[in-house]
Amino acid sequence: MNSTALGIDIGGTNTKLSLVSPEGSIIARSAFPTQQANTQDEYGALLVDAARRLLRKSAAPLAGVGIGAPGCDPALGVINYAANLPFIAAFPIRDFLAEALCAHTVLVKDSTAAALGEKMWGGAQNMDNFILLTLGTGLGSAFYFNGKVVEGAHGLASELGHITIPGNSRQCACGRKGCLETLVSASGLRRTCQLLMAQELTPSALRALPEDKLTAKSIALIALEGDPLAQMAIDHMCNALGSALAPLVLQMDPEGIFLSGGMLNAGALLTDTIAHHMNKALLENFRGQARVAISSLGPDEAGMLGAAAQVYRTAEQPAAERAKIKKV
Repeated sequence: MNSTALGIDIGGTNTKLSLVSPEGSIIARSAFPTQQANTQDEYGALLVDAARRLLRKSAAPLAGVGIGAPGCDPALGVINYAANLPFIAAFPIRDFLAEALCAHTVLVKDSTAAALGEKMWGGAQNMDNFILLTLGTGLGSAFYFNGKVVEGAHGLASELGHITIPGNSRQCACGRKGCLETLVSASGLRRTCQLLMAQELTPSALRALPEDKLTAKSIALIALEGDPLAQMAIDHMCNALGSALAPLVLQMDPEGIFLSGGMLNAGALLTDTIAHHMNKALLENFRGQARVAISSLGPDEAGMLGAAAQVYRTAEQPAAERAKIKKV
C-alpha cells in the first residue's frame, strides 16, 4: 500500500492540513482558523486534534509529517518569530508533533514549502531558477536558484515581505513600519481600499460592502468586473510588488516568478499588472525574461503539497543529511 505524507500549512488566517500521496495527489484535507487559539498550548491541541482526525481517513502508512510555517528555524525545529501567529514564545513544533503523532517530522518555512511543492509537482518542474511568492495574510517568499532553495547562513534568507519601502509609513505586525507586506498582502490590499475610498470620490461597488465583507477575494472579484476603485487598489499593490521584484530579477535572473496563496482570484489581472510594473523598472535586455504566473498547484494547496514534498525528499536523503536537518 502506498504511503501518505501529512502536509501542514500554517498561515496567519488558517491552518490547512492534507494527506498527500507520493505522486502529489491530495487524498483528504481539513482546516481550522489559526486565530481560534490564543496560546501556544491551545494551538498545539487544535493542531494535534485536526491531524489525528485527518489521519483516520486513510489506512495507508504515514511516511511522515511536513510543516510549513512562518518565522521558523528549520534546523532547530522551532517557530520562534511569527508576527501573524497567536503565540509569542518559541514553539518547538517539530518535536512536539513528532512525539504526539509518533512520526518522522520536518519543518520548513511556509514559502519554502510552497517552492518545493512547485518544483516537485507544479509549474517549476523544469526550472532550476525561480522565485515563489505567497500572498496571504502576509507576504512570504522563497528563492530557488541553481537547483536548490536559497537558505542563507541561518535558514532565514528570502524575507522579501519585510524589506522596507521608502515613503511607506504603515505599521507592520512585525513591529516595524514600512514593510512591503503592509502593501502587498490581503490585509495590505484591504487597507489600500479603505484609504482610496476615503480619498477618492470615484463610484465603486466596494463602498456598499460591509466592513467584514471587504476582503482580498471580494476586492479581486469586483476589480475583475471593471470597478475603477478596486482596479486602482490592485494596481497600487502590483506596482509595489513589481518594483520590489525588479532588483531581484536584475541580480538573480530567474526563469519564472510564481504566485501562491489566498489572493489569486484576480488571476491574469494580477500577474499581468505585476509583470508590467516589474518590466518597466528593468533593463531592456531583462524585460520579459522572467514569466510571472499563478502557481499551477492552486491558491490553497501549494503550501500543504510542499510540506508533504519535504517529507518525501528527506526520506530519500542519506542519514547524514537527515541528521543535519534535525540538528538541535
